Amino acid sequence: MGTEAAEKAVISVDAMKVLDPRWLKPNSIETERILSVLDETIAKLELSSLIPRIIGSLDRFADLLGPEITASLMEYQQLSNQMEHLLVAAEEEGTAEAEEQRGSLHLLEQHLKCSVRNILRLLLAIPSLCKALKYEVWAREPATEAFIKAFGEFRNFMLERLLTSPTKEEETVQLMEDISLRINKNTETITALQAELAAAIRAQDEERKCRLETEILNWIQAYDTDMAEKQAEFEEVHAAYTKEKAELSLLMEKHAVLLQEYSQIEEERRINEEKKKQALEELAVLTLAATRIQAFWRGYLIRSTFKPKKKKKGKGKGKGKGKGKDKKEKK
Repeated sequence: MGTEAAEKAVISVDAMKVLDPRWLKPNSIETERILSVLDETIAKLELSSLIPRIIGSLDRFADLLGPEITASLMEYQQLSNQMEHLLVAAEEEGTAEAEEQRGSLHLLEQHLKCSVRNILRLLLAIPSLCKALKYEVWAREPATEAFIKAFGEFRNFMLERLLTSPTKEEETVQLMEDISLRINKNTETITALQAELAAAIRAQDEERKCRLETEILNWIQAYDTDMAEKQAEFEEVHAAYTKEKAELSLLMEKHAVLLQEYSQIEEERRINEEKKKQALEELAVLTLAATRIQAFWRGYLIRSTFKPKKKKKGKGKGKGKGKGKDKKEKK
């Protein structure tokens, strides 16, 4: 196991050396020349992608670029504008006119290529200027950036091929095949593990789902039972309420009748009280009248009783005096 692990480690290191361009070093003049051409091409690609940005900031870099480079850039801008104008005109015009414009476009394309080569020649002649321009933060077009990146990868691939001997190439091919087989085996293992994981997840989900359905069913049954009890209780309370409401209605009717009877009794009592009061008043008047009559009658009887005695005493006196007294008494 230790030897196998060590062999795998050595293979991994060798693979890293083969795949990483930093481990590759040129070992012949031809290789260095080819790499030099590729590196110069990458540098030209990077500079040529900056030309539109430099033209957009020409006022800023006029002093740094110098009159010759500035004039070349302005010429390039004019050619670009003419090319754009011709392309738009070719799209708008018919087929016959497009054929006529094709020769002009080809000629203009050649001038534009020459202009670009001239600008690159002038810029590359001043390394400090190229370095200063590369340090400027300019965003390249995505397509341009992708092309430069792909060309850099092509340069590394060519370096790898140039430095790889036939024996080393066979070893590399064998190594790549081994890596591919390991990747396939790992992929199969990962796929099987993912399938097992998915099956376990599905089984677990089916178990969480069944459990959840059971819990939901229990909740529904408990809810139904509770609602049935509440409904029965409600019906019982509602029945009692209806009964009490009927009794209350009957009591209200009786109360209304009793209230009416009570009002009649009170009215009769009031009338009787008034009659009684009136009768008492009449009785008091009659009693007072009877008292006065009795008093008058007693007075009369007393006076009647005392009259004859006075006449007997006055028999010896003259008639004239007696008559006079009788007249006074009668009065």
